[in-house]
Amino acid sequence: MANQTTHAPIVHRVYTTAIEVPKSPKDVFSRLIHDVGKWWPEDVEGETAKLNDEFIFRSGDAHFSRNKVIELVPDQRVVWLVTDGIRKADNFEWTGTKMIYEITPKGENTLVQFTYDGPVREDEYDRLVQICDLVVKKMLANPDYTATIEVAKPPAAVFRCITADVARWWGGKDLEGSARQLKDEFTIRHHGAHYSKQVVVELVPDKKVVWLVQESYLDWLKGDPHEWTNTKMLFELTGRDGLTVLHFTHQGLTPDKESYERCSQGWDMVIKDWLFHFITEGLAHF
Repeated sequence: MANQTTHAPIVHRVYTTAIEVPKSPKDVFSRLIHDVGKWWPEDVEGETAKLNDEFIFRSGDAHFSRNKVIELVPDQRVVWLVTDGIRKADNFEWTGTKMIYEITPKGENTLVQFTYDGPVREDEYDRLVQICDLVVKKMLANPDYTATIEVAKPPAAVFRCITADVARWWGGKDLEGSARQLKDEFTIRHHGAHYSKQVVVELVPDKKVVWLVQESYLDWLKGDPHEWTNTKMLFELTGRDGLTVLHFTHQGLTPDKESYERCSQGWDMVIKDWLFHFITEGLAHF
């Protein structure tokens, strides 16, 4: 008989996490309902700003969920209901889950409390906690550009893909140098558009990679063409049961920067498309 994978039982869990941010409740609420695509780790389709709006989250071919705004109290509370959700790797469903955001003034700051109320595999509760903390404490509260993908590969394999051959998923023939070891340097030159020089400043095998942009020149900027200089690119990995969550942050690429919109679109393609497919299928895009 063929071996059958036995998964841990599904249990109902309520997890709450919170963070204080130096923004007004109005600003936080606006980011919650209007900018979901900028802080939620999956691709977003649909409207999220009004009561009864419906929208979809996708993570490549791995995750899908259909959601609905079922509560909306301006500057105070937002509640999403998962009306249909499935993970294709193991057919885990989280339909009926509620995701609750509560906004409370705290002096000149705002306390944002997030609650996940729904099913989880019993052996994945710690992973749920990690993801909820990531979304709220790093992505929602952080204006830096971020992107997150989940792949059916162990962290060691993902780490190798990121560091061993950057040209296969970013830069192509325009990349010179290496990012394999601490203090390695590499440059990318797209004639008439982009120049940047990166150095590897942190390298924790199978867990984290950080690049510092030492030099940059973006020809198409009308203001400061050196906006990328002294920014950092962080790759953070968490894994369990053969799955890895890769969280990418371009630290310093914020909405107030002239390059933010165009570079955000570029990173979406590089991380969510090129790097994702290179990790999962070994495809080169250049």
